[in-house]
Amino acid sequence: MEKFYMEREEDIELEKQFDVSEVARESGLMIRMFVTSLLKKEMMEPDSEATARGEDENTRLKEILSPLVSSIRTTRKAKRTNLINFTASVTKGGKGQEFQVISYLGPVTKDSEEPCLTLLLPEDLPEETP
Repeated sequence: MEKFYMEREEDIELEKQFDVSEVARESGLMIRMFVTSLLKKEMMEPDSEATARGEDENTRLKEILSPLVSSIRTTRKAKRTNLINFTASVTKGGKGQEFQVISYLGPVTKDSEEPCLTLLLPEDLPEETP
């Protein structure tokens, strides 16, 4: 998971990660938040049907944040961990599609003590080497 903060500044410049802190604050999360480009593409970017219904990236992000908040509350009571796995659903092609999402709590950058959450899909995880 270190890659998600060690390379954050470069990833933001290359649009591999996006700062979504403002929308997170609107949803009650007062911590900096980032999403990976894959999560943004697969879950946040509405298709034409969703756009016609008035959905945009911010409304779709809020749909992802709602189950995250519930998962944070549940997980925090059970164990202390920097990783929370949860399921979120968005519409694609007019149908609800569930995604497994990972929330990683870590520093904003390698040299920072400021905490943040990074939301990513399992496909974002680096492959393990033998």
